Amino acid sequence: MIKPLQLEQLAEAQEQTKHITTLLADDHRKLVSIKLQKGAILAAHKAIWPITIHCVEGEGELIVSDQTIPLTRGVIVPLDPHVMHEVKGKPDLALLVTMFRSKSTPPTT
Repeated sequence: MIKPLQLEQLAEAQEQTKHITTLLADDHRKLVSIKLQKGAILAAHKAIWPITIHCVEGEGELIVSDQTIPLTRGVIVPLDPHVMHEVKGKPDLALLVTMFRSKSTPPTT
């Protein structure tokens, strides 16, 4: 049976300035809702699988190496595995991150 997922609106997010919720996680994919409010920053990190970062609402910046990518509603950024990146709300931002996983051993770089 197919179960639809619901994204919360940015204004309905909890009082925290950073709110991260896993919406779905299985052997093939992981969907994560990320809300950054009041200029919150998601510190530099990397994923072991390929991801897409989809800006659902608000504005912010994605920093990858020496490149700053503006995030506005509708922008989708694909990233390869092991790419270090940081995200900043300017001031508020809602993202849907999709991680593409495999049952096999994680890729190495």
